[in-house]
Amino acid sequence: MALKAYEKLKHAIRYWLLRKLPTCQQTVEKISQSMERKLTLRERIDVKLHLWICAWCQWYLEHLQIIRETARAKGAESSDLESVSPSLSADARERIRRKLAGES
Repeated sequence: MALKAYEKLKHAIRYWLLRKLPTCQQTVEKISQSMERKLTLRERIDVKLHLWICAWCQWYLEHLQIIRETARAKGAESSDLESVSPSLSADARERIRRKLAGES
């Protein structure tokens, strides 16, 4: 009996929050902005509460974090490759420059 009352109360609170909080579209915008800047206290509270009731926005945040981590890893990986990539010798550069200029 107590469990049923708890579930009803939880549902009522979530439903009330759903009507009072920003929409999913607004929350997704704030989540995206949080990757670029620090949100205000009010914005952070709104996002946290929305994430408590909305599985779709939770999913969006998780996937956005995965994409961000992957992009950072790829960026670090490519910068490592650039530091060890071979470069052309001065002689090879000069030959290419002459061929492009039409000289023999």
